[in-house]
Amino acid sequence: MQQVAREILIRAKKDVFSGNLGNHLTTFKGDGLDFREIRDYEYGDDIRKINWRATAKGRGLKTNVFNEERELNIVIAFMVSGSLHFGSIKLKQEVATEIMALLAFSALKNSNRLQSLFFEKEIEKFFEPTKNDAIVYQLVESAISFDCLGREVDYKAFCDFVNGVVRQKSLIFMVGDFYGDVDLSEIAHKNELYAIIVRDRFEENPTLNGEFELVDTNTLNSNEMVLNKSVASEYQRLIEKHDAKLREHFLQHQITYGKIYTDEDIYIRLSEIIKG
Repeated sequence: MQQVAREILIRAKKDVFSGNLGNHLTTFKGDGLDFREIRDYEYGDDIRKINWRATAKGRGLKTNVFNEERELNIVIAFMVSGSLHFGSIKLKQEVATEIMALLAFSALKNSNRLQSLFFEKEIEKFFEPTKNDAIVYQLVESAISFDCLGREVDYKAFCDFVNGVVRQKSLIFMVGDFYGDVDLSEIAHKNELYAIIVRDRFEENPTLNGEFELVDTNTLNSNEMVLNKSVASEYQRLIEKHDAKLREHFLQHQITYGKIYTDEDIYIRLSEIIKG
């Protein structure tokens, strides 16, 4: 196993078993009897859970929300794209690998069933549901050694795959940089979805000046370009526009999301995202 993979495994295992990240994965919104809160009714909510007493107070239709304590089916999806092969501090691919290890150790620490996969335009690698923590070593080896160059995620194909394979409501963690046309509406309302966005600060705010040959890591096409403040500002504007649309989509479909940068403490930031 590569040295980087060993370091990721040691660090992830230490963080999980000395911290409480796994505790945040143990509560699943569902049809149990453990009452959590009363909130405003939203379109698509189960009408059987309407709280008529709270509604009668005249502040709009209210519904009960419950926590269902049970064994969870947790799915971790590594979204394979060429743009993960970039990083000014460390490769985004390394960060995504460590996130996958943290989530996997956390799931298994709480005796949940773990299902893992690598996806681009189709399934690249699939690991059957398990509770054996030996799977984490296989995941890390696969993630750190995966050749991401020349690849681009098809999110529609991913939704079709999930709907065809994941039969029960699940906690689905998608790990990637989420560029391109991202539409997860087909799976968001059937599952609890977490989008863990891996980015490098330099790619969002480039400060290069001069003539460079730039390679598109998704297509492997290259172009010579002159970069200056004007070009960098326009690029930054396009990234911000893309990410604003991404945030709107996640909020609309109640998808929990958050960014983890290559210069951040991965464990702390991931904990913050999962806690909400």
